[in-house]
Amino acid sequence: MTVTVGVDGSESALEAVRWAVEEARTRGERLRLVHAETPLFDAPDLDRKVRARLNDQAWQVLREAARVAGDGEPELHVEVGAAAEVLVAESTRAGVLVLGTRGLGGFGALAVGSTAIAVTAHASCPVVVVRGEKPARPGPVVVGVHGGPHSVPVLAHAFEEAAARGVGVVAVHTWHPVVGDVVALSAGVDLAEYDALHGGRLARLLSPWRTRYRDVPVEVVVGRGSASVALLERAEDAALVVVGGRGHNSLTGLLLGSTSHALLHHAPCPVMVVHTEPRNT
Repeated sequence: MTVTVGVDGSESALEAVRWAVEEARTRGERLRLVHAETPLFDAPDLDRKVRARLNDQAWQVLREAARVAGDGEPELHVEVGAAAEVLVAESTRAGVLVLGTRGLGGFGALAVGSTAIAVTAHASCPVVVVRGEKPARPGPVVVGVHGGPHSVPVLAHAFEEAAARGVGVVAVHTWHPVVGDVVALSAGVDLAEYDALHGGRLARLLSPWRTRYRDVPVEVVVGRGSASVALLERAEDAALVVVGGRGHNSLTGLLLGSTSHALLHHAPCPVMVVHTEPRNT
């Protein structure tokens, strides 16, 4: 498996490379740098020198990224095609796919543009969007826990990342009072009891991970209201935030949740999105 980075010559992509170098070392995996060369329409009169020049530029981008990677000794790969399609294809052989927040050309407007949205929604492996002015920083791994079996792959990656870094996990779960809860509140029932109920469920969900990763400290946060707000607050001091993403039905159909979207746009640290549902092609 590899830690694969989409690079396009932008400073944001180079920040992603710097983060990925440490991730590859932590995982003990190879680093792979990929650039999508803009496809040209076949035309008999197209000057071969134009194609050669574009290819040279692509390799210059990769060589600069390799220089930034230093002794990471990355694999370099140029693929002709649309950026999102190239990276989604790369995700089938990667352990994790790493992107910057803003790019040029092939990976433009990442985290808010169509390329990042498509890649994050459709990749076969977890995707990390490297955010923040200082993306490589100490701190815990913050994980959003929705609850139920869909949380299993999210927790698996969160604990794996925390153990590899030698840091703790902050497990965040929020809930919204429904009609029955409001009625109970009006009847004098303390919603703190509901907090405790959700806390108990979260503790049971975390129990096997605590057992498996005994050296990883765990902080449990249960609250009411917006999951994205709670996660963004905890992300201020985090090394990484890990959240789940829903499945997809086509390359153009986005089915990421609102929490994932909010974090991709606003988190002060790198964000890992882990798919929690089957994705149909």
